[in-house]
Amino acid sequence: MSKQLKFDPLTRFAEIERLVSKIYFRFSHLFLENPELRDFWWEMAREEEQHACILLACKALIENYDDETLDPTISREKAQEVEARLLSYLARGTPSLTKENAFRIALEMESSEIDVIYGKLVQLGGPHIAKTMGNLGVPASVQRQQLKAALRRFCSDPELLRTAERL
Repeated sequence: MSKQLKFDPLTRFAEIERLVSKIYFRFSHLFLENPELRDFWWEMAREEEQHACILLACKALIENYDDETLDPTISREKAQEVEARLLSYLARGTPSLTKENAFRIALEMESSEIDVIYGKLVQLGGPHIAKTMGNLGVPASVQRQQLKAALRRFCSDPELLRTAERL
């Protein structure tokens, strides 16, 4: 019988942030013919990769803390659920994916609980570490504004535009 390894939320959600990044990198490659759209997705991917690095830096900073407590919503099961959803998005990232579908997937990811969990994990080291880490990366609110602006620029689907405004 194999022993289940201890759940490490910082490492696990860094992997999840990297999966989001991989999806956005895939989108950048799907839209190579449109440099502005390609660069937008590339930048989104880079920012998600940055989030993964920030989580790993937090882990290194608090490695010897004894008193950090996890929010019970940040569990192995939640990580598996989020990962399964992201893998389904990655599977849809095929050459036939339209820009509208790419934006739809991005809206689903950006309105999911990933950013909330990321924020909770960065807070594990206390307010000083959280502030330092927050200053290193692009805040989720800024990233959402960038997504909205790109959506308005590249898409005319009224449903997507309404969904973006609710972000």
